Amino acid sequence: MSADRTERPLTRTGRIVRVSAALAMVLALMATSVWGEDDFFPFAPFKMYSRAHDTDGWADSTNVFLENAEGERIAISDNDTGFRRAELEGQLTRFREDPDLLAYIAEAYEAAHPGEPEIVAAEIVTRRYELVDGVRTGEETEEVVAAWTEEGPA
Repeated sequence: MSADRTERPLTRTGRIVRVSAALAMVLALMATSVWGEDDFFPFAPFKMYSRAHDTDGWADSTNVFLENAEGERIAISDNDTGFRRAELEGQLTRFREDPDLLAYIAEAYEAAHPGEPEIVAAEIVTRRYELVDGVRTGEETEEVVAAWTEEGPA
């Protein structure tokens, strides 16, 4: 037994509601694309993807380095701890104010690498590279943003 469904045309009110909703979405997208912040995503672009970096000037690169009990210095990546670079850069102020937070990164590394020597120190280093026409000039600076050791903040 098949039920015959008859489709009724959309009422005038229904059309007005749908067109109004679509128009409101388009206006919201346009407005937040110009004035929006990351918090408005998906109605606003992420700043890190929506703006080009100046090809003349300084570019920053922030990294975490760990030191194990054997004195080996390890440059870690996102896969080593599950802590992404974007999260690190977004939390630099917190790490600067409380370097003991680096102990959590050391613990995450140890959990992901069982059997390797214990981590006894960690530091966040920001390197700045000078660019001219998008090419490194060779001029660079390095700043230790935060440092931690087992004995306490370095």
